[in-house]
Amino acid sequence: MNVKAKRRAAVSKTPRQESAAEISTAETRQAAPAEEAAARFAPGRLILSEALPASRFVRLEVPCGDYQPCNPSIAKDGEGGLAFIVRTVNYLLGDEDGIWFREEGKPNTVNYFGTLDQNLTQTGISRIDDVETRKTRPPAAHGLEDARLFWWEDDWWLLCTSLHHGAKVRGTMSLGRLRDNRVGHFEFLHSPHGHDIEKNWAVRVDGKQLAVVYSHHPAESYELAPARRRLHIGHFQELQKWSGGSQLIRHGEGWVSVVHQRRKDRNRVYYTHRLVKYDDNLAPTHAGREFYFRGNQVEFCAGLVQHGDDFVLSFGVKDREAWLVRLVRGEFDALLAAE
Repeated sequence: MNVKAKRRAAVSKTPRQESAAEISTAETRQAAPAEEAAARFAPGRLILSEALPASRFVRLEVPCGDYQPCNPSIAKDGEGGLAFIVRTVNYLLGDEDGIWFREEGKPNTVNYFGTLDQNLTQTGISRIDDVETRKTRPPAAHGLEDARLFWWEDDWWLLCTSLHHGAKVRGTMSLGRLRDNRVGHFEFLHSPHGHDIEKNWAVRVDGKQLAVVYSHHPAESYELAPARRRLHIGHFQELQKWSGGSQLIRHGEGWVSVVHQRRKDRNRVYYTHRLVKYDDNLAPTHAGREFYFRGNQVEFCAGLVQHGDDFVLSFGVKDREAWLVRLVRGEFDALLAAE
């Protein structure tokens, strides 16, 4: 069903206005004491946009025409430079699972690569060239979806789902190098269980080793390079039906990532998130408290990076907006702690 282009609707509550004291704190970029940071996140349902000053949120601007930006993935290179990849889509997302296509009649994804300065201000953005990959690799013919960006072996790489609409819809996890805004060195990663659709593997870089968290309950993780082997299989009941979201980053003696769970209430779809800790074999060891970014709606976090003493999460809202949010260390630790 084709629809005419519409004005972008407001999709969530505007972050509250900060006080003069909060503005001063934001400008000097001083981390709040741990107890003050934790106090922002009172027990109960936590919506970050209601608990944090508006200056902590940055909306990413993407020159994508009638397409809608969503699900950005922030990362940093070997020298600490910040970048992101953002997906744009040709449909409008309804509140009750429906999607309405524009002219093309089936889903299509166009990805963009952007850079940020140390203040999280955009310094550049351009379309990623994946034409040759989609033309010559049939499992990727209909787009590279929900890419996670990461730095490995002195290059930008992406881990994504390649989409193919045939007699049966297939989604194949894929690994590609991003150089000069062109996808290359492209490899399909077949499902360890023979599933037709795979998505949301969480990637971890540790030196030359590349590994992924495949699932959380059952808990499975695999090394992709330099060898292909299983790292862990086990259980973590608390994360049943939770899926990968961001990359994993080093945190203390282990690792941490953002995960999500898709839920429904009276046919209305919404997502909730939490932080998870892992050991070096990528076995989950602890799950933090649940939180929302902007409200009870479709939200999806695909990026996490430590930036100085802060942490930056990148997330999409209703498949039509792309955002960053900055947390000071005390706030991040408060989310990681159980409520």
